[in-house]
Amino acid sequence: MAEALAVPRSPRFPVPRRVLRWLTATLLVCAVTLWIAMAEIDRLVAGVVTPDGGNSSVTILSGFGAFGARDTWSVWAGLDQEDHEQLAALVTVHVAIDFAFALLYGALLFRLARGRILARIIAVTAAALDVTEGVLLLFAIRDAGSTPPAAAVLGVVTNLKWLVLALFVLGLLATPLLRKRVFGRLRRLAGTVQFHRLTVTAVGLVAVLALLPVPGINDQMPDSQRLWAEGSPGPFLASSLVVPVIALGLQYIGRLRSVLAWQLWAESYIPELPPSWRLWLAGPVVLLAALAVMAAGGFPVERSNWWQYGIFIGVPLILLAVSVVMKFVSMLGSPFSFRARWAMCPHGEDRRRAMDAWCGGDNLALLLIAVAGMSLVRSFAGPAAMMLVEPGLVASMPDGWPLRVWGLLAFGAVLAAGAYPLRSVLLRRAPRLFGPDPRNGFGQWPYLKHLVLALGAVPLLALLLAPAFFTAFLGVSATAVLGIGSWALLFGAVVVWAQQRQPLEIFYRMGFRANPILSLMAAALALGQLSGGGDAMHLPRTGKVPVSPERNAVDAEFRDWLGKSTPCNTKAGNGKTVRPMLLVAAEGGGIRAASWTTRVFGALAGTGCGKTATLLSSGVSGGSLGLVLVTRYAPRGEGAGTGLATASDAVAAPEALSVSVGGAIVSDLVAGGTGLLIPNRSRGDFAWHDRAALMEREWERRAPFLDAAFDPSARGAAGAVILNSTVTGSGCRLVLSQVKLPGSKDASDAAAPECLSEDGPPVSIDFFDPANGFCDTDLRWSTAAMISARFPLISPAGRLRYGRAAEAGCTPAGAFQAIDGGYAEGSGLGTVSDVWGTLREVVQDYNGGPGAGTEQHPYVVPVFVYIRNSPGVDLAARVPAPVAELAVPLAGLKAKANQVEAGAWLQRLGAASDVCLDTECDAASGAVLDKLGGDGTVVVAPKSRPAIDPPLGWTLSMLSQNLLDEALEAEKGQDNGGSGELPGLGKLLAVLSPPGAGAPD
Repeated sequence: MAEALAVPRSPRFPVPRRVLRWLTATLLVCAVTLWIAMAEIDRLVAGVVTPDGGNSSVTILSGFGAFGARDTWSVWAGLDQEDHEQLAALVTVHVAIDFAFALLYGALLFRLARGRILARIIAVTAAALDVTEGVLLLFAIRDAGSTPPAAAVLGVVTNLKWLVLALFVLGLLATPLLRKRVFGRLRRLAGTVQFHRLTVTAVGLVAVLALLPVPGINDQMPDSQRLWAEGSPGPFLASSLVVPVIALGLQYIGRLRSVLAWQLWAESYIPELPPSWRLWLAGPVVLLAALAVMAAGGFPVERSNWWQYGIFIGVPLILLAVSVVMKFVSMLGSPFSFRARWAMCPHGEDRRRAMDAWCGGDNLALLLIAVAGMSLVRSFAGPAAMMLVEPGLVASMPDGWPLRVWGLLAFGAVLAAGAYPLRSVLLRRAPRLFGPDPRNGFGQWPYLKHLVLALGAVPLLALLLAPAFFTAFLGVSATAVLGIGSWALLFGAVVVWAQQRQPLEIFYRMGFRANPILSLMAAALALGQLSGGGDAMHLPRTGKVPVSPERNAVDAEFRDWLGKSTPCNTKAGNGKTVRPMLLVAAEGGGIRAASWTTRVFGALAGTGCGKTATLLSSGVSGGSLGLVLVTRYAPRGEGAGTGLATASDAVAAPEALSVSVGGAIVSDLVAGGTGLLIPNRSRGDFAWHDRAALMEREWERRAPFLDAAFDPSARGAAGAVILNSTVTGSGCRLVLSQVKLPGSKDASDAAAPECLSEDGPPVSIDFFDPANGFCDTDLRWSTAAMISARFPLISPAGRLRYGRAAEAGCTPAGAFQAIDGGYAEGSGLGTVSDVWGTLREVVQDYNGGPGAGTEQHPYVVPVFVYIRNSPGVDLAARVPAPVAELAVPLAGLKAKANQVEAGAWLQRLGAASDVCLDTECDAASGAVLDKLGGDGTVVVAPKSRPAIDPPLGWTLSMLSQNLLDEALEAEKGQDNGGSGELPGLGKLLAVLSPPGAGAPD
C-alpha cells in the first residue's frame, strides 16, 4: 500500500507507478468493446426469420431460463437450409467474440478477488462455463431442422454459469475483505467522478451517443460513420483530428484540476488570492456587448426575452454586489458577527485522494479516445459480419468498401485496446506532453489555461456564426465531439481560473470552499430554458404570401380525383367497371421513413394507374417529408418522377443532421439560456436560424423544389397530403392539410384553438383553417414537413402563434408548441380514419348513383395502404406469459397503447371499408379485392433479414439505402404475405396494373 502511494521525485522515475498503470482500464475497455460487438451481431441473428414469422437471438438462448432445451431451438428448426447457414455463420462469429469476452471478464473478476482463493476459483469457473457454453452452441447450431441433442446440456451449462456468477457476487458481499475493497473503490470512484464532473459529463454524453446499443435513434451516429467507408474520408479525417485535440484539452484541464487536488489533500492548501470581480463581470459584459452589436448591425433584438437577459446579467451582478456589501459590513463590524478575516480550515492530509484525482483526470481524458475506437467497432462489426454471411452485399457497394470496413474495424479495435498501454509508454518517455506535474504546484505552465480557453472558445464561435459551413466537412461525429468537448474546455478553463481564489463573500458565509461556478452556469441555462427559449427562438420560417385559405372539401377532392384517375378503370367479371382508390398512411421514422415512402410511391407511380390512384395521404414525421418530396418531385399524372429518387437520397446525406447537431449544441443552447438570438450564416443568409431552420435549409440545398411556398392545390402521386404534428400539453393532433378537414368549424372568439369542440375535427386542429387564427401560415414545403417532424432533441418544438387577423396582419395572443406527430399517433392512420368517416358517405352515394358501374361512372373501391418503415412487421407476436400478481397493473398498461397502434386502426378501417349499396357493386369490387386476398388493407414494409436496420434518424449511409432498395425489390416480387400478414406491395402493384393500362414505366 505504501508503495502505491509513494511519490518518487527521482529523474529516473518522474511519474508515480499508479499513474502509469494501464491493465485494468484496458481490460474493462476491451470487455465493453466485445460486449458491444456481440450486441451488434446478435441483432443480425434476430433478423433471421422463419417462414411463419418466428425469430430468436443468442441473448435469449444464453440467458437464465429452462434447464432443458429452450424454445429458441424449435424456432430455428423452422428455417430453410440457406437461412440456417446464415444463422450458423453469425452464431459462430458471436461465439468467437464471446470466448474473448469470457477470458476478459474472468481476468477482471480474478483480479478483483485478490487474496481469496475460493473467490478466484469461482471466477475461473464462471469463465470456463461460459466457454463451455460457447463450444456446445457451436456443436448444436450445426444441426438444421430439428432440436439438437446438445440443447438440453446447453441449457444446464447456461444456468450453471449464471448461478456461479451470482455465487461470486454473494461471496463479494459476504467476505469482509472483498466487500471493503469493492465498496471502498466505489466510494473513491464517486469522489473522483465528482471532482472531474465536467470531463465525466463530456465523455459520458459522447459515449451515450456513440455506444449505447439501442435500436432506432441511437443508430444515427454509427450509420453516419459507415459513410466513411463509402468514399467520404473528409469526416473521418476531421474526427481523427477533433477527438485527440479535445482529449488533449480535457487532459490539460484534468491536470490543472489535479494540481488543486494535490495542493488541497497533500499540501494543506487554502486559497489566499481574493475573489476576482472580473470573473463575475465577464458574462454580463459579453451579453451586453452582443446586444449592442446586434442592435447596431440592424439585427432584431427580441424584447420579449428581457427576463432571460435579466437572469444572465442580473444574477452575477447581484451576487457580486451582495458580496461587496457583506465584506464591507464585516470590515466595519456588525451585529451579524461577520468576521473580517477568513477562518477556513485546510483539508486533512489524504494523499490517496490526491492520487485518485490525478489518475482519474488522466484516465477520463484518455477514455474519449477509447470511446472513439469502441464506436468504430460498433459501427463496423455489423457490416463486417454481413459480408461473411451475404457475399452479394459487396457488389452493391463502392470499390474498396470491404477493405475500408475491415480497416476501420481493426483501427477501432486497436484504438480501444491500445489507448491506455500507449499512454503509459508515452508517460514514461515524455511526461511533459501530458501537462503539469500536480506535485509541483500552481506555478507551472502559466499560459496553459489560456490555450485551453482558446481550444474551447474558437470552435464554439465558429459553430455559432457559421454552422452550415463548418459542419459540412466536420460530419456528424466530429461536430458532436467538438461541440460537447468545446463547452467542457470553456467551462473548465473558467473553473481553473477561479480555483486559486477565495469564493465570493456570500458563498463563503454559506459554507462553500469554492465558487459554485458550474452549478450557477447550469442553473442560468436551465432557468432560461424553462419556457423553451421564448416564441421568437423557434418560430417557423415564413415567406411573404400566406397559404390560400381556399382548399377542397373532401367531396370536392373526390370529384377532382375521379376526373384524373381514369387509367385505373378495371373490367370486373360481371361486365361492370371498377376503380381502386388508395388512401395512404406513411409511418414516422425520420429519414428512413422519408426514403421508404418515396421508394414505395416511386414503385406505385411506375404502374399503369399508380400515378393517379391515390386520393390522399397522411404522414407523420419523416413520412411527412417523404410525402412532400413525392408531391414536389412526382406530380400527379406526369410519370414516375425521375428526380424523386435523387432528391430522396440527397436529403438523406449527413449534412442536415450535422448542422442540426451543431445548432443544438451551440446556437440553440446559447439562445435558450441567454435569450440572445445570435445570427448565423446559412446558404448565404445571415440571420437567426434555429437548428430546425438550419436543417430545412440543408434540405432545400439538396432538394431545391422544397424551397417553394406550400401550395394547397398542388397534387403529386401521393394525392392530397395531410401532415400530422402534435401540440404539447393538450395532446391535440395539429394537422397541416391540403384538404379541408371534415368538421372544420366557423370562426370564433375562443382564447385558443381547440381540438375537443363539438364542431371541430376529432381531437385535431386544422392549421390552415382561418377559424383557428394561426399567424405564420406562409410556409415553405420544407417548413411544413419539419413541423410534422420536430422530434426532440435533434429538432426543437416549434412555436406556432395564434391570434386574430387584422388589416395590419395577425396579432398574436399566444403560441402552441408543435412537436413530432408520432407523439400523438405514429402511423398516420388515425387521420385517415377520421377523414374516411365523411368520405365513406360520399363514395357510397357515388356508387349508388344512376349509371354506376359504367366506364364513365365506375364503382370506386377504397384500398387503405399503410407504408410502414419500421422493421418487424413479419415477426410473429409472442404469446404473453402470465406475470406475477403484483406486476399485473403494470402489464395491463400496454392494453391502452394497443388500442391506438397501427394494427388496430387497420382493423377499424377494414371493417368500415364497405361502400357498396347493392350486390352488383359487391361483385364488381371483387375484381380489386380478390387480388388483395379479399382484404381492402395493404401493409408495405421491409421484411426482417440478417442485416443492419436503417436508423431512426436524419441520415442514411449508402449501405442503409441499398438495404431499403433491396427490401423494396423483395416487396415487389412478393405476391403472397406470410402467415398472418396483410397483403403487401406485390399484390398492390397487380391491382394498379389493370389490363390495357400499359406496362410499368
